[in-house]
Amino acid sequence: MAGTDTTSVTEKDAADLAAIRATIDRLDAEMHQRLIERGTAIGTLIKVKGTSRPGAAFRPGREADMMRRLVGRHAGALPLWTAEHIWREIITTFTRMQAPFDVAYDAGGDADAMRDVARFLFGFTVALHRQQGALDTVNHIRESGTDLGVVALGQPPEAGAWWRALGRPSGPRIIALSPFIVVAGRPAETPALVLAPELADPTPPDLHVFAVTAIGGETERAIRGAGGTVLAAAGRELLIALPVETAVASLAAHAGFEDVARVGALSRGIVVGGADADPVLYRAVNGD
Repeated sequence: MAGTDTTSVTEKDAADLAAIRATIDRLDAEMHQRLIERGTAIGTLIKVKGTSRPGAAFRPGREADMMRRLVGRHAGALPLWTAEHIWREIITTFTRMQAPFDVAYDAGGDADAMRDVARFLFGFTVALHRQQGALDTVNHIRESGTDLGVVALGQPPEAGAWWRALGRPSGPRIIALSPFIVVAGRPAETPALVLAPELADPTPPDLHVFAVTAIGGETERAIRGAGGTVLAAAGRELLIALPVETAVASLAAHAGFEDVARVGALSRGIVVGGADADPVLYRAVNGD
């Protein structure tokens, strides 16, 4: 009798496993079909809008909205950062269908960490070009006219105010912050900026990014009081982010900075589950 019970349990387990595997196979096929459909939609998009101008395929504000929706609907055992990486691989692949590009990364500090950031953000369908430092990365983007770049926020002293090379005519701009989603356990979490040629179809950002020269003793405090933050500093040279509604000329007079040059824009990221992040750059959401 006991043997019969064991056989019955084993047969039931086998049947349950077969049903689960069939479900997984069905879901895999459905996901693949949706990717095929997405590719068809991208083909139609290319015909409708074209990509004749550099940067025509990049819309960082829309990508930020996609990431926010991803966080909002995410649930279950799959780590959030895994879902993010899969989504970014998909985004990169289909963006490159519209406008081919490679990615240069700043290897002036922790080269391995920056390569990981580039791979996490852009996946494995894009070629990476290692650069000696932040300024070399900026120059690569300018010379290519099409490539993106990833530069570490933390730089060695010899890098200086590398951001002064941004924002010039035909020069690259800052378009995004990495990580965009801050969550405990996330890989490739080295703080970095994403750079690109001037975008042909920019979307409204949350923050404008400026290069400024501090001339007062309380400049950083005044910037923070105005709802902004200092992203990087090299002596008196600062890279700052301010809410788009900020009256920059008035703030400059009050905060004590000059030589103001707009060098990019950012969408605010997301911090999940109480992780530590600058509230100027990130919005907190509930979750694990």
